[in-house]
Amino acid sequence: MKSSLIKCTIVLAVAAFTLAGCSKKEDAAEKEAPAEKQDDKIVTLTKEQLEHVDLKTEVAATGDLDITLKAAGRVSPNMNKTAKVASTLDGRIAKLNADINDPVKTGDVLALVQVPELIGKPLELKAPIDGVVTERNQAVGELVDKTSAVYVISDPTDLWVLAEIKERDIAAVKLGQDASFTVVAYPEETFRGKVVRLGNKVEDQSRTVEVRIEVNNADGRLKPGMFADVAIVTTVTKDVLVISDHALQSVEDGQIVFVELEPGKFEKRVVKLGLAQQGHVQVIEGVKAGEKVVTDGSFVLKSEMLKSEMEAD
Repeated sequence: MKSSLIKCTIVLAVAAFTLAGCSKKEDAAEKEAPAEKQDDKIVTLTKEQLEHVDLKTEVAATGDLDITLKAAGRVSPNMNKTAKVASTLDGRIAKLNADINDPVKTGDVLALVQVPELIGKPLELKAPIDGVVTERNQAVGELVDKTSAVYVISDPTDLWVLAEIKERDIAAVKLGQDASFTVVAYPEETFRGKVVRLGNKVEDQSRTVEVRIEVNNADGRLKPGMFADVAIVTTVTKDVLVISDHALQSVEDGQIVFVELEPGKFEKRVVKLGLAQQGHVQVIEGVKAGEKVVTDGSFVLKSEMLKSEMEAD
């Protein structure tokens, strides 16, 4: 009986020692095991952070991307709708019936000229077209000859923009292409027209070719002589995935964007890009149509991502 009691005591002691050893090994293993690594592609912002950051997103969508050629230009009268009013005989101006910016109709008598050949009867100078007086070059009493234009009339509702295209780019310009332009007077507005004629010579000094763009000016805001920043659409790439270039951030492995997975949770995506024009870029890889891409505030997400990477190191 005593022997059995001794054996039982020994067994219990060994079991307790073994369990204690196992427990220590498990504790050590837990200490040595690395913490679960977070996905370095995910950036999460707290509710408080979101309240202090102005983040904006836009949906990546397929569309057309216009490739444009930029050039300097100037607004010009449409010379096909412009006419000079001149005397057919030498004489003296007796009366002027119109002034700058006066609207006139075809057949309106604009001036009377006294000429020796027409004794006692003045020569009537009539408007040859409908339009607006853009120039008045004579005063009453002045002598006028057959080479002098007393008035210039033009239709202000149809104008030209004459763009100076560099010699190396002229092959890309074709008749009928869409064009847009801005002027200093209306910097926030874009005006539109079409290419209607290409020049036939290269200017010696500037090495440019003049391209004529026809523009509707029904509201009369554009004035001949205005300088214009012109963009001619030379290529239209259809049905491509397009995002704003504000979404792009540069990192060591290229260009990235952040896609919103859910409110406050964003995923870093490395993107492969194609054509770029007028604030938009074509995305070939990295984003799918319908996904929300962060535009304004993407730099904040990049900063949070880099901060997390530094803390992990």
